[in-house]
Amino acid sequence: MSLNAQKFSLLTAAGSGALYAVCSLFVALFPTLSTKLMGWLFHLTNPEAVFGSQRVTLTGFGGGVIEVAIYMYVASLIFAWIFNRSVK
Repeated sequence: MSLNAQKFSLLTAAGSGALYAVCSLFVALFPTLSTKLMGWLFHLTNPEAVFGSQRVTLTGFGGGVIEVAIYMYVASLIFAWIFNRSVK
């Protein structure tokens, strides 16, 4: 069994972009809770000092979703290539 690297990478990039959009929406709607959750995740006693006040802008969202999609596309291509080589 081998992966279709192109389809796998496109679906991974699209899924990651969608997850990023949901996360950005959560941060835009609940910035204080988002900061608190990140503090708990990284075991910080004062997350506001590290993260500051979080704002989601249209430019930041657009750049971020493109960046996430490109990184995940490339990482998925590499994964599919390694996987396909290992099952030969």
